[in-house]
Amino acid sequence: MFKLGGILCILAGCIGWGCSRTSEEKCRIRHLKELIRIIKRIQNEISYGKHTLPEICLILAECGDVLYRPYFQRIYEQVGRENGASLTQVWEQQIGQCLREAPLSEEEKGILRDLPQSLGLLEEKQQAESIGQNMELLVRACAKAEESYENKSKMILSVSLLTGIFLTILVL
Repeated sequence: MFKLGGILCILAGCIGWGCSRTSEEKCRIRHLKELIRIIKRIQNEISYGKHTLPEICLILAECGDVLYRPYFQRIYEQVGRENGASLTQVWEQQIGQCLREAPLSEEEKGILRDLPQSLGLLEEKQQAESIGQNMELLVRACAKAEESYENKSKMILSVSLLTGIFLTILVL
């Protein structure tokens, strides 16, 4: 009776681990899509709205994803204060905190984190083109992740189930 309970616990644990890894990959795709949406919005606001990055942060704080809103609000508030906080420093600090727990690669995190450095150009058109190049990298990463998601999730679940079966055999 105890062996049966142990076997069920081992199988449940291994399958649960597989499900969590699969949901982590799904979360990565969701974060990539949100980063693409944010960068596209920034690009459009610079090109067509002629807004500055702090103004765009306020717009994103009002209509962005729930995970990112407070960070954009803090960027807007800290840059707007009279202490003269550097936009680049505040941006890197807040976006770094925001993306710290995100299941993204460092390169993908760096695209959004280093965005103000792309805005050093004088003309809005050049700024928008530079942002567009960064967005293309994220679009490719997202497409690749979506293509491999189904096969990857099947493989992860299969391996976790087989691991559970193997551990069960070892226990017996």
